[in-house]
Amino acid sequence: MIRRVKFENFRNYKKAEAEIRSDLVLILGKNGSGKTNFLESLFYLSNLYSFRAPDLALVKTEETFFALEAEDDRHRFEVVVETVPRVRRGNKIDGVKTKRTAWNSFGSVLFIPNDLNLFILGPGARRSFLNQTIVQKDKIYASSLAGLDHVLKQKTALLNDILAGKENPGALDFWNEQLCELSTVITEARRGFLDFFRIRFAEVYAKLTGFDNIFGIEYKSQPISLEILKAHEQAEIGSGSCLIGPHRDDFVIKKDGQLNIYNSSRGELRSQILTMKLLEAEFLAGRDKPVILLDDVFSELDEIRRAKLIENLSGSQIFITSTEEHHLPKLASSAQIFKVEDNGII
Repeated sequence: MIRRVKFENFRNYKKAEAEIRSDLVLILGKNGSGKTNFLESLFYLSNLYSFRAPDLALVKTEETFFALEAEDDRHRFEVVVETVPRVRRGNKIDGVKTKRTAWNSFGSVLFIPNDLNLFILGPGARRSFLNQTIVQKDKIYASSLAGLDHVLKQKTALLNDILAGKENPGALDFWNEQLCELSTVITEARRGFLDFFRIRFAEVYAKLTGFDNIFGIEYKSQPISLEILKAHEQAEIGSGSCLIGPHRDDFVIKKDGQLNIYNSSRGELRSQILTMKLLEAEFLAGRDKPVILLDDVFSELDEIRRAKLIENLSGSQIFITSTEEHHLPKLASSAQIFKVEDNGII
């Protein structure tokens, strides 16, 4: 459980600190007051990146660094990002410098209003959901994603040079080999995660809604090999882009044999997304359950779904932001409440 959070020059906070004494924490304030910044700090300490902006945008205006700190029941986590004279990042666990690749703080499950549109957004949103979850549990996957990004940038630049007559197509072989190796790791991890979803989805959805539907989860991934890449070589050169690889993956959910967006009401789609978030928390749970970060989503849910969500997250520490207290479930009376105003926490 998170016991303390400290901010310095982070977003709108000059200096602020919060002592946490509950598993259910409510963060209330007007729009623009900094409620989401509170959750963003916890997400950053969990993942070493923000869910909505690059590091430079997180530094308070006219300052040259930001610092975050949190303590749970066993460890202290510290992050400092400096922007002058150049961007430098420092991470510590219990006072010991820790490389980004070895960072192991606490798991987190984030739920923001835009997540309620996950099924109608493009494949990139669903890939982000997969990546954001799996990297917290699988460091090899995280490393492979970083490698994939590098390979795609290098290969794309090379494709454009070939199209311009500056390079020979044979130069693609090295990057294609790298792409195949990384793709195997990434697709296997994604398939394993979605297999977990496939097994548990209907049961968790039924607990959340009382409805007994049949669900199927389909992973849409193109097969990849050197032969397949060779067959698409001219098309890739002509387009100047990488047409094959896990950067184009997607997944869909079918309800009772039909794509869910065609036979589900808006309320049912929201319940399916809540099910995904519950399963994400279950997937990440190891020795400790992940911290749940709910950013202003209760205003988008009816009272029944709010209560069911909290009930099914029992045992996790939950942070909820809201503009108004009446959006919150009745059990909120026993929660710890912070109010954010005047760039501070009270």
